[in-house]
Amino acid sequence: MSTGPAPHSGDDTFDLIDDAVAALAKRRQVNLCDDITTISLLTSLIQQAQRCLPQLVHDTRLNGHTWTEIAQALGTNPDEAHLQFDPGSPIADGRWPYDTDQP
Repeated sequence: MSTGPAPHSGDDTFDLIDDAVAALAKRRQVNLCDDITTISLLTSLIQQAQRCLPQLVHDTRLNGHTWTEIAQALGTNPDEAHLQFDPGSPIADGRWPYDTDQP
């Protein structure tokens, strides 16, 4: 059984993050010379990426993937992945994508 790729950081991801931070700074018209501003921009990107995960995990489960496969893609173990993203988990964010009252 193939469990898929695990997360990997390297020069390619560094370059993409560096470009994304620079693009966000340009959009927000802020200066990257200020370390606090750079931290804020990077945190904004991280938080936005984390907001994408529940929908992707939900869709991945609907497409028949196991918690083991999802955990490997997330760089964690199946118990943690299940706990964080299963809609029945007491710690999962129960809003989107599970809240069917939303448009």
